[in-house]
Amino acid sequence: MSQLFLFTNFFPHKKAEPFLTNEFEFTTNYYNTITILSLYGKKEDSIITENSQITVLKSVFEDPANKKQIFVSGIFNFSSFGFHLKEFFKKKLFLHPKKAYWFFVSFCITRSVLNSNGFKDILSKINTSDSSTLYFYWGDNLTWIIPYLRKKINNKNVEIITRLHGSDLYESVKNDYAPLREIIFKTTDKIVTVSENGEKYLKTKYPDFKNKISVARLGVFTNGLNPYVKKDNCTIVSVSNIIPLKRIHLIFELLQSCHSKIHWHHFGDGILMNELKHLTAQKRNGLTVELHGFVNNKQLINFYKSQSVDLFINVSTTEGVPVSIMEALSFGIPVFATNVGGTSELVNDGVGKILDSNFNNEHVSKQIDTFLSLSDSEIKTYRENAHRQFILLANAETNYNKFYNFIKNNKTS
Repeated sequence: MSQLFLFTNFFPHKKAEPFLTNEFEFTTNYYNTITILSLYGKKEDSIITENSQITVLKSVFEDPANKKQIFVSGIFNFSSFGFHLKEFFKKKLFLHPKKAYWFFVSFCITRSVLNSNGFKDILSKINTSDSSTLYFYWGDNLTWIIPYLRKKINNKNVEIITRLHGSDLYESVKNDYAPLREIIFKTTDKIVTVSENGEKYLKTKYPDFKNKISVARLGVFTNGLNPYVKKDNCTIVSVSNIIPLKRIHLIFELLQSCHSKIHWHHFGDGILMNELKHLTAQKRNGLTVELHGFVNNKQLINFYKSQSVDLFINVSTTEGVPVSIMEALSFGIPVFATNVGGTSELVNDGVGKILDSNFNNEHVSKQIDTFLSLSDSEIKTYRENAHRQFILLANAETNYNKFYNFIKNNKTS
C-alpha cells in the first residue's frame, strides 16, 4: 500500500498554505493513505474532510502566537536533544547571540514536537507501514525533527523528502544560520527547491549533498484571463502577509510618488497592518487604497475573475518563487517584482519589470507611470507574455504531476 506522511506548518487548517491546498488535489491521486501532522492549527478548523484515505492528526500547537506555550513545552519535557547539543558546541553558537536565538527556537519547537501526541501517533503509523514516504513541506520547523525521527523509525523502507522555498531556505533570513541543516540533509533522501536559484544556492553551499538536490516547481490552476479594460483610474494589486520582509510600505511609497490615478488593492494581513493603515491615511489625491486583510484563495481568484487589473507588484526582500506572482501571471496580469530568490525565473521585461532589490523609489515610480500609459497594443503584448509564462513554468497540473512522479518513481515526466 502506498502511504504518505505529510508534515506542514498550518495545512490543512484555516489560513492554511494556499499553494499546498492546490498541490494536495494531486497528492490524493498518488497515495492510498495520507496522514497529516501540522505544527499549528485546531483540528476542528480543518478545510479538508477526513476519510479512509486522509487522516489529520492533532497539531502540536493550536496558536502560533502563543510563544510562552512553545517555550514551556519545549523546555519542560524528557525528549531527546542530542543533535542540538552537539551542534551548539560544534558551531560555538554561544559566541553568536543572533544565531543562538534561532538555535533556541529550533530546540524548543523540536522538543515540543517530539513530546506531542501527534508525533507519537505518526511515528506509530510509520513503524507499522510496509513502506512509506515522509514529505516535509518546509525546510524548517517540523523539519528540525528529521534526525531524531530517523533514529526512531524501525521500518527501513522509508524515504524522506524535504521541500524548501524561500525564508526556510536562504540562511540570511535567520542571521546566516539554519539549525541542524547538515544532519538534516544527511538523513534526508531527496531535497527539492521551488526554484533553480534555490537549487544552485544549496548545491554551492552544501556540495556534499548535491546529488540529492533538485528543482520541483510549485504551480497554480488556470482560471481564465483577467477581464482587462483600459481606463483612467488604474488598478494595482499586491498580495502578501504584512510583515517586515514583504516591505508593503514601499509599495505605498512608490504609488504615492506616481502621477497616475491608481486604485491599490492589498490582500493580506500581518503584524504591520496598523502601521500600514496609519501610513496610507496620508495618501495623495488620485490614489485610493483598499486593504482587504486576510482573504482565502477562492476570494482572491474571484477578484481576478471579475475586476480589471493593470499591474501586480511584489517588493519582498526574499522569496522562493512567489505563488502570488504565479496567480497573477495565470490571469495574464503583468508583474513588477524585486529580483530576489527565484522571482526572476518568472518575471522579466517581457511580462513586466524585474527590479533591483534595493531599487530607487523615484525611478520605479516613473517606470510604473510609463507602464500604465502604454498603448493598447503594447499592453496586450505584456498580458499575452504573462499568460504564456504561466503555461511554461507555473501550471499546477504539469508541475505537481511531475513532482509526484519524481518522488514516487524517480521519473521527471
